[in-house]
Amino acid sequence: MTSPRIVLVDPRAAVRSDVATSLVQEHGLDVAATADDLDSTVLQAVRVGADVVVVATSFVQPLTALYQRISAIEPRPRILIFDSQPDEEALLASIEAGADGYSTGVYGMAGLAAAIRALARGESVVPAAMLGPLLRRLIQRQRESAQAAERLVGLTPREREVLSLLVEGFDQQGIADALFISPQTARTHLQRVLRKLDVHSRVEAVELVERTGLTDRLESIIERSAS
Repeated sequence: MTSPRIVLVDPRAAVRSDVATSLVQEHGLDVAATADDLDSTVLQAVRVGADVVVVATSFVQPLTALYQRISAIEPRPRILIFDSQPDEEALLASIEAGADGYSTGVYGMAGLAAAIRALARGESVVPAAMLGPLLRRLIQRQRESAQAAERLVGLTPREREVLSLLVEGFDQQGIADALFISPQTARTHLQRVLRKLDVHSRVEAVELVERTGLTDRLESIIERSAS
């Protein structure tokens, strides 16, 4: 098997250089390009025909946006998240965002090289010691999502619209303007939404929708109600 073509993504130029040098000189891999932001990552992945895109957790742009952009490339490069230390939250976020694998600096450059080759073969990569906690977190998240979905269904069509606007960042006045209602009516709807979702603040309501992955479902419910 030929060496997979790699795009290495890290906003830190010195780290990019050191990791790329190690992967090429010590492990015989083909780091075809490096990048430091979302646009350059996609551009380089297309240009070199990347097989694997290795993304450091220091990359500050949303992983979901990266996955969506990379998914539009044919054939789609596989995405490996590289963390300096094991982090269960980072692992969960990576998998939920659509990454194909997660590796950490605990295993050194040899571990990263092995993970890259495994992804290029079509395998998924998660450190064995982190697999159990990951599965437990995913099951817990699924239960939370199911419970939150039940509460979501209990909202009236108007309350769902109010919640959707809240998730988009609208405040009480903005919701009132968008729905052509008074600020007091918007406030009443917001209070009912919080009570039915069993949360104590607007921030908690938004976090509940985003954390449990219900944003798309909320939009779908609103569309069905309007049709």
